Amino acid sequence: MKINKVVTGMMTLLLSTVSLAGFASISEAVNEDTVINERWGKPTFVAGAGLSEAQRGETMNLLKVNADQVNIQTATGADLIHYLGSGSGDDASMLSSVVVTRENPGKGITVSILTPENITEITADQYKNPLITAGITDATVNVGSIVKVTGESALTGVYKAFEANGDVIDTDRAQLAQDELATTNQVANEITQQAASENSDLSAEEQAAAEEAYQTQLNQTLVDIKKDLAELKEKVGENVTAEEVTEIVNNALAKNDLSDYISQDSINQLVALAQRYASTDGVLSEESLAQLDKISDGFKNTLNGIGDKFGDLTNAVKENQGFFQSLWQGIKDFFSNLFS
Repeated sequence: MKINKVVTGMMTLLLSTVSLAGFASISEAVNEDTVINERWGKPTFVAGAGLSEAQRGETMNLLKVNADQVNIQTATGADLIHYLGSGSGDDASMLSSVVVTRENPGKGITVSILTPENITEITADQYKNPLITAGITDATVNVGSIVKVTGESALTGVYKAFEANGDVIDTDRAQLAQDELATTNQVANEITQQAASENSDLSAEEQAAAEEAYQTQLNQTLVDIKKDLAELKEKVGENVTAEEVTEIVNNALAKNDLSDYISQDSINQLVALAQRYASTDGVLSEESLAQLDKISDGFKNTLNGIGDKFGDLTNAVKENQGFFQSLWQGIKDFFSNLFS
């Protein structure tokens, strides 16, 4: 009887040990997998319809996911027309892809371009304002392409991911977001080209940093415009005048040290965008403003990083008269205004 009790006890201990080991290995496996959002399930991979099966697999590798980790959708030419109200409808032109992960409320929008050499026109930060304009909240978006593309159609993939998971995309806001992306990309190119033409003595490294800083300050300008418009609308309701919108745009440009590098035509384009912000439902909502605060923090971090980097380079960088000095002073003024 005693022997049986001993054997039984040993067997119980052995089974418990095996069970715990098995539980531990299961826990480790879960931890190693992509975290599953309980509202969405797995992250959503949206492939461009122009990709072959082999190219789709290669794109997934570039975006660091496999078929077991994600739900898979396809962004078609018809989707482009549906969400953006324009386009050829040609599937062959849909080549960029995204992985969209739903985040908990309050997380904000994070965008990374995992193939920067192949997204030739749009930066990661330039996607953020339009996504919020379109009503996208609390998401991590990774963008990639196996071939060189401009990158504008990536927004379509994000919208497809959200609707595939039960969210509704307002097409008016999505079309405004696309116009915002195109307009601000054009304006950013004008600003950086104008600045570069006036300051040919900068090194390539300095020029690249200056361009990034001014692009970032333009992104922050959009945030400032939207927040100032929301504050104005709270005071006067829908009775916002064209003169008031123009003043808000010009003040935001001045605050971000961009007034000297932008043409009147581009200012007019930004004013037209701002008027649409004010008249499109949801763009200036409390939820959108909270999301804007999140991306604004990211823009500050970008400028901080540029300032830290060039603060450690050479005295010549700090003492350079002209464009870079203006940039340096602009960055300091930018933070002074933000935190005052």
